[in-house]
Amino acid sequence: MCLHLLTQSMSCLSPTIADWLRQSGQSTDQAAGLALIGLGANLPSLAGGPADTLVAAKRHLDGLSAIPVLLSPVMTSRPVDCPPGSPDFCNAVAVVLPKGDCTPMQLLSDLHSIEQVFGRQRSGLRNEARPLDLDLLAFADAVVDDDKLQLPHPRATQREFVLRPLSHIWPDYRFPGTDQTVKSLLTALSGS
Repeated sequence: MCLHLLTQSMSCLSPTIADWLRQSGQSTDQAAGLALIGLGANLPSLAGGPADTLVAAKRHLDGLSAIPVLLSPVMTSRPVDCPPGSPDFCNAVAVVLPKGDCTPMQLLSDLHSIEQVFGRQRSGLRNEARPLDLDLLAFADAVVDDDKLQLPHPRATQREFVLRPLSHIWPDYRFPGTDQTVKSLLTALSGS
């Protein structure tokens, strides 16, 4: 898969998770309650092109988080398991600290609402082109397996477009149920 850095979000260097927590006045113990969200877009939205859409979506995600969202660099990737002729994607990963008593299902519902703001309409065609896709990748240490939600996301550990952006901000993260870090998963997947 071809994946390359498109933009850096917010600054020349994205902060690591520890820096971000410290800057937000949180202890590293707060990391246990964090949620990971995968952002993807390969069609324009009212915010502009796909990269612009991801940056604009971050502002909406800020409303779901008790502290400002940490957004990875935005990267581009070729479509995976998509209909033929699908345009390239822009991808990023966001880390949020869910507010109050937010549950994984509530956060998923909120993510779907944000997708609709950016023009996402689900037609039922699997992996179709879209102006915004927000995937709940992990929610604290929750393990969920039902019809509407699986946590951690069942393919997150196998997708370079998830692992590479995440490795820029949290290379030592371990998805619930795995003992491998994001950095080691990415190395095994890409051979780099």
